[in-house]
Amino acid sequence: MPLLQDLVLELQQRLGEAPPVPPTAAVADAASSERINVTLPRGVMDDLKRHALEEGRSCGNLAAYLLEEALRRHRPLG
Repeated sequence: MPLLQDLVLELQQRLGEAPPVPPTAAVADAASSERINVTLPRGVMDDLKRHALEEGRSCGNLAAYLLEEALRRHRPLG
């Protein structure tokens, strides 16, 4: 029993010494990716679901990939 009590005491001490939780804003600023909401017409969403299923990936992952590819190919005029 003393061993168990020692372990509990050590765990309590370690938990008491935990670093403070960073504020939400700091976490958001440090994130390497961000989230957006996009409303798609039903037909586009249906196509996205079908393609994602065929490729074995999520709709969100496929949408992110397609957006990245489109932005790479886009060239500003002038």
